[in-house]
Amino acid sequence: MSRLLRWGIGLLLIASLLFAAFFLLPFRAWLPGGTVADVATAEVVNGSAFNRLFPKAEPGEQLVFTQEKRGFSEARLKQGETIKALLAISDTTTAPAARSKFDGSSEQLKGWPLVEQGNQASALLVADRFQVKVIGQGPGLDAGQRHELIGAFDLDGLAALKPARAPRAPKALAPGRQQPVAIPVPSAQKEAAQSVPAILEPAA
Repeated sequence: MSRLLRWGIGLLLIASLLFAAFFLLPFRAWLPGGTVADVATAEVVNGSAFNRLFPKAEPGEQLVFTQEKRGFSEARLKQGETIKALLAISDTTTAPAARSKFDGSSEQLKGWPLVEQGNQASALLVADRFQVKVIGQGPGLDAGQRHELIGAFDLDGLAALKPARAPRAPKALAPGRQQPVAIPVPSAQKEAAQSVPAILEPAA
């Protein structure tokens, strides 16, 4: 193999690696396989599916999406140059601890548990899976305004969202192929059975 050919192959390999680094890695969350917080990516709803469920901006306002990844989407609600609030939806499949704060919640919004997090944030747990959160910015929003924003999300559409692949349930064995179950026999019965002489049946 000539030196020129070896150099050509080497450069082609380097170019392929650079292509993968710059063009494929930003989309790795959409590629087959992989995990998000030890959960298979196919079992986590993609952030792009959340975007259409955010509230529509009112006249004079603007909704600017700032972050989108597997299991999460975030947007800023702006009025002119002022950021009024941060709005977010997250799939708590990747963070089960996020659901614990809703345990024992005494407040509900449209049938879903609601909690307050300090003076600036309100969060809603939809379908025991999706967290909808509004965080006031700058002068802030009072609780009623935050609740109104949360209620403007398409909560029914969010509750109906499914991941690309549901978590796999343990595979059941077909009838007649179940594993045999060993039933313990008391030692006294074992001894009695061993003491009974074997009886030979006459041949047919």
